[in-house]
Amino acid sequence: MPDIAVEGFYLFLANIWVVPVGVLIGMFVGAMPGLTSSGTLAMLLPVLMVLPPEQGLILGVSIYAGAEMGNSFPSVMLNIPGTPGGAVTAFDGYPLMQKGLAARALGICIMSSTIGALIGGVAAITLAPLIARVALGFGPAEICIVVLFGLTVIAQLSAGGLAKGLLAGFFGLLLATTGTDPTFGQFRGTFDIVYLFDKLPIIAVLVGLLGFSEVMMHAEKGLRSLLADDVKVPDADVGIRGILTGFVDTLKRPIEVIRAGAIGLGIGAMPGAGASVATFVAYQQSIAFAPPERKKTYGKGAFEGLIAADVCNNAVVGGALVPLLTLAIPGSGSMAVLLVVMVYHGLYVGPRLFQFNGDIAYAVLWSQFAAAFFVLVIGTGIAYFAYRAALINLRIIIPVIAVFCLLGGFARNAYVFDMGLMLAFGCLGFIMKKHGYPVVAILLGVILGPILEANFMRAFRISFGELDIFFQSTISQVLWGLFALTFVAPPLMRLMKRFIGSRKGGTGP
Repeated sequence: MPDIAVEGFYLFLANIWVVPVGVLIGMFVGAMPGLTSSGTLAMLLPVLMVLPPEQGLILGVSIYAGAEMGNSFPSVMLNIPGTPGGAVTAFDGYPLMQKGLAARALGICIMSSTIGALIGGVAAITLAPLIARVALGFGPAEICIVVLFGLTVIAQLSAGGLAKGLLAGFFGLLLATTGTDPTFGQFRGTFDIVYLFDKLPIIAVLVGLLGFSEVMMHAEKGLRSLLADDVKVPDADVGIRGILTGFVDTLKRPIEVIRAGAIGLGIGAMPGAGASVATFVAYQQSIAFAPPERKKTYGKGAFEGLIAADVCNNAVVGGALVPLLTLAIPGSGSMAVLLVVMVYHGLYVGPRLFQFNGDIAYAVLWSQFAAAFFVLVIGTGIAYFAYRAALINLRIIIPVIAVFCLLGGFARNAYVFDMGLMLAFGCLGFIMKKHGYPVVAILLGVILGPILEANFMRAFRISFGELDIFFQSTISQVLWGLFALTFVAPPLMRLMKRFIGSRKGGTGP
């Protein structure tokens, strides 16, 4: 280990008290629908600038890590994700809660987040230069291909209703074109409403389609609690026992954990992609390589889907740190705020950081391990009380959830218009659920559509209208190969298993 890494470790130990403070703030931020880590860091920028550079950066990274974990609580318990990445947690977390497995689901989220943070920390310290070089090779064409991985979730989650899934997905992509054209600056689909000039507020759409539509469903059914009347919560899935069972469920699936961690690292290091893309890709890959009988459980309470989402969400933090510290390229909005802090304090940003301020850089990297530990400890303490929300009478909790939905729609931009938009999408989600249309498909279109369009148009203009730019680079060729392998490999593996099984059966006495 280089001497500068040891110096960074000692500097980190001198400031370790900052980590639990940051994680606690981050968890509170993540648990409040509509609040994001990047927005919070922007609001705390004066504080981060006043602190010494190592404390400010460690605090920022800890808030980022805590927010990714904290977002799992409303996603699992109330089906109200505060970020696009949290929406993937809600896909399987909320159905598990409805089955009486809330404590177990939260245990999976906590352990997955902890392992994801550890994967990000180990990779950032040992593989930072390699990851940074690979991330630099990702241009708009390569990011387009990565986004396509996420969009294929529409087909894989629409078993028995592919036509409805595709229709909803294309409608989501159409809605994603609302606002200002990213290439030519023209207004589209705004109806001269100034609040839509930027684009559809994603948080309002998320909260409406997932959260408020569920409030309307419960109100119509007249249920007494978030759990169905016939659900009996097993003793093994209550309290600390249930949370620990979730820990074990996660540790039993190492391949799922490693695959999601690798995806989070890789996509987190790409500027402009972040958790919004990474979690959908990790979820899609989890479905693609799941056995046929397990594929049917995704979106209905699959442990694997929950693990993929939360491991990836937290591995993204380590991935986003790599280009920030090695190349001064922020991989997300949160990292952009930290870059401002680095410049303000006069640190050598870019490749010279490790040469002239290596102790501070390594102190920030070491802090990820402490953040993982405190995510585990603080998250377990919060989960011990949070899972009980599933048992509260709906006459009490529905008004509370409705208020949280309204706050979630309002908090991001502080527009009353966004609250109305959230209500409109809540009604749309309610109608879709009543008629068997997957709201997930619309979400995919709205979240990934702008990223796909912007990068496609950039690539198209760079190549002067030639589509071969999507196949020219080695990285794009590898990505297309992986894309094809995703659909070809699972059935081939199943055929091989059947063939080997039949050969063994045929050679028996």
